[in-house]
Amino acid sequence: MRALFVALLFVLPAPFASAQSDACPPEAPRLTAGEEGRVLGSVTLNVRREPRRGDNRVGQMPPYAMFRVLEGPVCAEGYRWWRVRWHHVERDVTGWIAEGSPHSEAWVEARGRRVMLNGRWYVVGEDGAPEPEGCLTPPDDYTRVRDGWAVLNARTRAMLDHAQRLYEAQAGRRYARFVITQGSYNPGVVAASFGTHDGGGAVDISVRDPETWQVLEAEMPAMIYALRVAGFAAWVRAEGSLYPNSPVHIHAVAVGDRDLSPAAWAQVYGPGGYLAGYDGLPADRGGPNPDPHGGPIFCRWMLAAG
Repeated sequence: MRALFVALLFVLPAPFASAQSDACPPEAPRLTAGEEGRVLGSVTLNVRREPRRGDNRVGQMPPYAMFRVLEGPVCAEGYRWWRVRWHHVERDVTGWIAEGSPHSEAWVEARGRRVMLNGRWYVVGEDGAPEPEGCLTPPDDYTRVRDGWAVLNARTRAMLDHAQRLYEAQAGRRYARFVITQGSYNPGVVAASFGTHDGGGAVDISVRDPETWQVLEAEMPAMIYALRVAGFAAWVRAEGSLYPNSPVHIHAVAVGDRDLSPAAWAQVYGPGGYLAGYDGLPADRGGPNPDPHGGPIFCRWMLAAG
């Protein structure tokens, strides 16, 4: 909350600012020109035309927005400024951001060098290992929350929110937030789910346009990729694949969720599961089959968790 409060103060007009100084804050720079950065959670950061608090605002980067550092730093008014390109929007936004407050409070984090590998963006850290761009450690919060009528835990909800941000960035268009057709903690209600939704971390997501009801065939690869980078084992379940006339949807299971049911756990970690390169379907549902979406995505937080 303090970071958010400070960020809100940052958008006040110049007359409200305290005494200005062109000296840099005492701590070492947090960013590097030519590399990537990301806005921290709970911070909304102004992008300005020039490195001054009162200058025209050309955009606002939300929490976890990703950007490239073009040049800097420039020190003004007690802040360290960087010229950045916010590339995860429909039209790139370029301008100046402050990396934190004059009181050593960070608003951004360094991410490393951005590279294209096999048609996807990765970030290479100090150890030289590439990680899919957008990987974010989920919160360790299992408070149960509602999304419409569906029950989730807060960890799963945060992962879905992050997947939505990534999807909008990669698809270049904006749809409604991922629409959940079945949530978690739903024991025995839908027999066709064979227990995968009995515990936490499991969601089914609509792949239909909310206005036309057309199946979003062209958008599904971007939806799956965004969900996987956000930390889900995710697959498209085709119409009729679970039982006669079963609806087409995305089935997603949160990797590392401590509340997974045994069936959901097997879909992630079992010999026919996501991490083994399969679709998670048991034999009585026609599986397991090779993963139709190219295999698992690994983020550093997954590897650190074993």
